[in-house]
Amino acid sequence: MTIRDFQKCVEFNIEHDIKHAILGLGAPGVGKSELIKQIGEKYGYKVIDIRLAQMSEVEIGGLIYPNKDRTKTVWLSPEILPDEERDGKNTILLLDELTSCSKRVQVAAYQLILDRRIGQYRLPEGTFVIGLGNREDDDGVYIQLAGPLADRFEIHYIEPDFNEWKYDYALKNNVHPYVVDYLTFKPSALHTQQAEEDNMIFATPRSWVRVSDILHFNSDVTDPVVRSKIIGNVGMAEGTQFAEYCRKLKKFITADEFLRTKKAPSAPEELSVLTHSLVARVSFIENADSIDSLSPRQRELLSEVVSSVFMLGNAEFIVIGLKELLKKNRGITKEVFLTLDRPEIIEFLRRNSKILGLSPSGAPAKTPFGSWG
Repeated sequence: MTIRDFQKCVEFNIEHDIKHAILGLGAPGVGKSELIKQIGEKYGYKVIDIRLAQMSEVEIGGLIYPNKDRTKTVWLSPEILPDEERDGKNTILLLDELTSCSKRVQVAAYQLILDRRIGQYRLPEGTFVIGLGNREDDDGVYIQLAGPLADRFEIHYIEPDFNEWKYDYALKNNVHPYVVDYLTFKPSALHTQQAEEDNMIFATPRSWVRVSDILHFNSDVTDPVVRSKIIGNVGMAEGTQFAEYCRKLKKFITADEFLRTKKAPSAPEELSVLTHSLVARVSFIENADSIDSLSPRQRELLSEVVSSVFMLGNAEFIVIGLKELLKKNRGITKEVFLTLDRPEIIEFLRRNSKILGLSPSGAPAKTPFGSWG
């Protein structure tokens, strides 16, 4: 499943107050831990993040010591565990690196996950338990879970998905355009880890964000320091290809130039970059309620960008551009479609209505090409 599918599974438990523990297993750097933090913010839950690979069994299981009269033993529970008075009623206990910790630590966490208690300590009623870890073939430290422990989890395997990362994360979090453009052109580069390879440097969504941070300070990929830092984050092969792509990118026609000249390039690589750049110019529609909520300049630019997409001269990239616009804001994009009166545009929308998900629904005849659902 994708990271968003996993999100829906976790949120299902929260929304229906189901306290079953969930375990998400996926490759390093796909955003598992960050997702749980986002869910906590969304629902107002404090996330207690425990990295089990860095813990000992005592730090998880607590200590037993004699009482004052030395007649009984008392259980001293760890301070890191959820405390309702300190953390509030609603918490998510995130047991990260569960498949990378020692068997002793797994055993210490066993009772906490199964019975929601350790010794005299009990998890607060409002606590949800989420475990995260890597899979056996992810080329990292992997210690198989004991059968009874695994059986108590609802287990999901998470795979990286480029489109979700691009639209749900990258475009919303100011990931550098060079990174987004390159991965749009080569989605397979988002995650390049191969279990068989003896290479500790590989590309992940997390490492591409680090590359983006570097480029925001210095985007000159011919600078030896910048180039070395890119390679140090995503590996020699991918880093070299990315730097060469960015070097060529500077020679490509920009979105502003195309809007001014309407002269589209012919090379697919250049068209891919231009299409993405055009759509990126109207990112302001993403959170807009309606076309009326846009400023006059924004409405003018949006209309110009939509019209210009139809001038790319390549049906494949026209469809890609229109689909990206519809993903940003379906309602507003359709409203702009209804203002276009060029016969060739109307005909293109008719021919490609199915692939664009625009099904004619018998609109009044006065509209140029019907009402698209």
